[in-house]
Amino acid sequence: RLPLLVGASATSELSTLLLVGSVRCVDEPAGRSSTAPGPDEEAATALVRQLVARGVDVEAIYLDLLAPTAVQLGHLWDNDACDFLEVTVGLGRVQRVLRELSAQYGAVRLSQAPGGQILLSGIPGEQHTLGLYMVAEFFVRDGWGVQVGAPATDEELLDLVRDVWFDVIGFSVACESKLLKVRREIATVRRHSQNPRLVVLVGGRVFAENPELVARVGADGHAASAADAPACARDLIERRAR
Repeated sequence: RLPLLVGASATSELSTLLLVGSVRCVDEPAGRSSTAPGPDEEAATALVRQLVARGVDVEAIYLDLLAPTAVQLGHLWDNDACDFLEVTVGLGRVQRVLRELSAQYGAVRLSQAPGGQILLSGIPGEQHTLGLYMVAEFFVRDGWGVQVGAPATDEELLDLVRDVWFDVIGFSVACESKLLKVRREIATVRRHSQNPRLVVLVGGRVFAENPELVARVGADGHAASAADAPACARDLIERRAR
């Protein structure tokens, strides 16, 4: 794991480096604003490489640096310290750092038992897929065949589950306002899936904070973290097979 102080400072530094344009920092009591340094993608990548060179485990970088950085970018947007474009580009840059680490990370298999086939998808129409790609890395390392989808429409998602066998489908849900839609999507993919024993996982802060919502939307389970997701999926498949 990342040392606590190193992790916190590195997250703050990385989020600043990844933002496009300048980050507006407001000193609320004085009513003044200042400008933080602008983007430096090469410096952001160098920061991550330095941590790897120091012997920090790549899994720790995923969970303790890249994921919190994505959250920090969201907080900057919520506090009006940056706009939607800046956050979108910043998240894209986090994803490119993630991909650079992917070859090294995926080369180390945690499980010798082959996994199943999983589709990791956002709700149709949603475009942010960073969290899905991060979860995908853990499944790849666990021996799964992984497809990450960001379908633009409901029909695109249905075409996919009609044409391809999946043991598991994982939905990422960003906020509580999407719960009704994800419930409809889960019911629909179950009806149209090639797999009559399809397992459905859901992820996102809304389920971590309200575990009872997992059953309410018709899912089979929710992993506490990206690292826990493959084991959770395997366990649910075994239960379905009994």
